[in-house]
Amino acid sequence: GVSLFNRFYQPDIDVDGMRLKHTLAPTKSVDALLAMRWVAIMHGRTECSLGATGGVHTAADAIKLLLAGTDVVHLCHALLQQGPDLLGRMRNELETWMEQQGFEQLSDFRGRMSQISVLDPSDYERLNYIRVLDSYSGGDGVWR
Repeated sequence: GVSLFNRFYQPDIDVDGMRLKHTLAPTKSVDALLAMRWVAIMHGRTECSLGATGGVHTAADAIKLLLAGTDVVHLCHALLQQGPDLLGRMRNELETWMEQQGFEQLSDFRGRMSQISVLDPSDYERLNYIRVLDSYSGGDGVWR
């Protein structure tokens, strides 16, 4: 199988000391969207097992990735921050959500929101970028 995507760590520049500095920026839930998109595109198009990593902090993050079609969800930063009890909380929230939705097992909903399963597959393609830009409504004086 493959994991989509591990993070690329980039050096930063200390402008006062004029030297490189190496920092580890914490992930955020929004970081999982890149993996979600590519898992959704690849689901059903490869026999390879798909994993998703980066930005998983909540049960909702994991559910989104499972709906996209991932077989496994990796998490690190949230686990380091919140400790191993996070896994139990996430599992309980996942099970509660599954009960509310009428699902008995992960396979009941895995890939349900993948590109091959949604009504408009172009939502996962570049065309969607144009739609997002067109739908943007900023405040006064902001581009539109």
